[in-house]
Amino acid sequence: MAPWKCLGSDEEILEARMQASRPLLKIHYTRERNFFFSRGGDIKLSSRDAMECTTELRPFKDPTYDLMQVEHEISIQAVQESSTVAVQTPWYRKVDHAVQANPHVIDVRKNFATTESEEDRQRIPHIIDFLKVVFPRVQHNLIQNELVPIFIDDYTSIEDDDGFIGHKEESFLKENQSFVHHKYTKGKKISYIDWQPKSSKIVVISLVEPIDFEERLLLNRKVETAMVIVWSFSDPLHPQFVLEAPNEVNTIKFNPNQPHILAGGCMNGQVCLWNISAAQQAVKNKGKKNTRAAGGTQAPTVAAGAMDEGGIAQEDDSNLTRIKWCQLSKIEAGHRRSVNDLCWILDCQESGFDGKLMNAPDELTHQFASLSSDGFMFIWDIRKHHLKPDKLRKSKQEASRSPDNELPWIPLIKVQLSRIDGQGEVAGLRMQMEGKARDPYRMCCTSEDGEFCVANWAPIEEKKEVPVSMEFGMQDKEGKTPMKQVCQGHYGPATGIHRHPQAELSDYYLSVGDWSFKIWRIGTQQPIVVSPSLPSCMTVGRWSPTRPAIVFVGTDDGYLQVWDLLERSHEPTISQSVGSYAITSLEFKPTNESRNKFGSQQLAVGDEVGVLHIYDIPRILIRPHAHEQRNMERYLDRELKRVNYFAVRWKIRQQELEQLQARLEKEKVEAQLAGGAEGMGAGGEPEEDNPFADELLFKDAMTDFQKLLAEDEEV
Repeated sequence: MAPWKCLGSDEEILEARMQASRPLLKIHYTRERNFFFSRGGDIKLSSRDAMECTTELRPFKDPTYDLMQVEHEISIQAVQESSTVAVQTPWYRKVDHAVQANPHVIDVRKNFATTESEEDRQRIPHIIDFLKVVFPRVQHNLIQNELVPIFIDDYTSIEDDDGFIGHKEESFLKENQSFVHHKYTKGKKISYIDWQPKSSKIVVISLVEPIDFEERLLLNRKVETAMVIVWSFSDPLHPQFVLEAPNEVNTIKFNPNQPHILAGGCMNGQVCLWNISAAQQAVKNKGKKNTRAAGGTQAPTVAAGAMDEGGIAQEDDSNLTRIKWCQLSKIEAGHRRSVNDLCWILDCQESGFDGKLMNAPDELTHQFASLSSDGFMFIWDIRKHHLKPDKLRKSKQEASRSPDNELPWIPLIKVQLSRIDGQGEVAGLRMQMEGKARDPYRMCCTSEDGEFCVANWAPIEEKKEVPVSMEFGMQDKEGKTPMKQVCQGHYGPATGIHRHPQAELSDYYLSVGDWSFKIWRIGTQQPIVVSPSLPSCMTVGRWSPTRPAIVFVGTDDGYLQVWDLLERSHEPTISQSVGSYAITSLEFKPTNESRNKFGSQQLAVGDEVGVLHIYDIPRILIRPHAHEQRNMERYLDRELKRVNYFAVRWKIRQQELEQLQARLEKEKVEAQLAGGAEGMGAGGEPEEDNPFADELLFKDAMTDFQKLLAEDEEV
């Protein structure tokens, strides 16, 4: 084996190496140690680990990054450039000269009279009269053009006008408080927010891990911590209650008549019920004791893991009250997929065993509906014994065989949301139920496929006739399925739906998904109002509770947008940054009708990292303008007529197209028959073997085409 011989590669390696051209500089800073103790020893130096001094710097989006042009106040002075140069020119000797110039006077009238004819000379007085009439007008217009710049667009001066009365600072939302806990909420997505009825200082949020369905399958395990957090404005640092759950809670809502009862839907298809009355009473009693014994010692708390009579456990470290669920549905009888939304049945109504709605005897709300992507809607009753006799008997038999003898909680009614064409079920995502004032059996929802759906879950004998307003929608008039209308609206999951809070506009719904929001009316196959597509996706939306034309929308880049449909429907009126993370939930504080309806108003905003923001709504977004509701009704009616007109015209155009196709087909058949008769030879046989048949057809077509061109040129 021959020894290795260098061919110059080592030199190439040395040339590619970075070599310092000078010695490195060394800088050493010193300061006397007494300087650090010159202020009385308030500075203490000690050795600490670098990991103990870390701070979290969250990324934020620069609001000026997306601007095409930024306005600056600068001064510019433009002067002509000057330079000093040397030029060499030829020199000639000086010579004295004298030049005399005589003016050459031309008489136009004389020249015109000698050269033109008699007819032209007669036109001169008429031209003079014409100029006397026109000259003042031309002079006036020239003066006006000099004073008024006609080539400047007047609308550019009002481009940045926000249309609000008052200062710009009065039109922006001000953050009142923000809630976040390092252990329970940090890094988790807020899936739902709800305010406690009859109380404006308590908010509940449900939290889920910010992972998708495929990641959950890969993990293949249960969630370690499944909590629902109840925040109180009196303590923004620590939650008032921590509600334990068997699985991640995707949605949660307070009972409208019994504020101490909460119902939630879990990711595994179960529903939970919590009762916080004992915990709230304990908080009130503790506050009274602290008020009476001001300055005294605080009462001792219960040790971690210890339970009191109300099923409440308290931790030593943070004094957080943990509450376990009081009712949990049977997993075999629940939904097969995640519970995406739930709604309490409104107006103190309850469903009987046969599905008919009736007024509750005690005028309290005991039932709610849950919606899941498995294609079912369940009606639940918080009273476990409120079941059919046969179901109740089976439940008692099953409870007798269980070790704790607890009666299982099963749904009262199951409604299958099958599609109108019978091809599968609707994967429901968000839902809204109507009260007694409209149609109590009507339920509107959005799906994971971006559809807007209307269902009627009434029994067959209670179903009413289809109203005339649903003429242009896709309905099931035969009553084979509860789903009465399915409309394709968004290109992805429709993550939000909200009915208009005004009674006169309660037939209009807002849906949010993909890059836009849409406004629907019951009975229309197409949305009547569609917002322009934005660069960022919209995640959630809400109508303003007091202003009919205002819509609040949250985006996935952390912006809260306010749209005024009567002022500008092509862009948001206000776009305010909440954070650098996606907004996942919005909820207004319930308005108290007995008090000032147009008083203070607050909006709860939740993002995907577990931060709850409370914003104060400015007065300009609370008080409606003069005749705003009437103008909004006219605007929506006009858009509805436009959509209905296009729907009718589309049907007419389809009929015209079918008639045109039938006529063309008929002419084609007649032409074939006529061509077959002409193509018969002397013996009565068709000329199928003629080799020049195709060439003759081509020449005829070219002749017809040239005739058409000649006719067009003549026209």
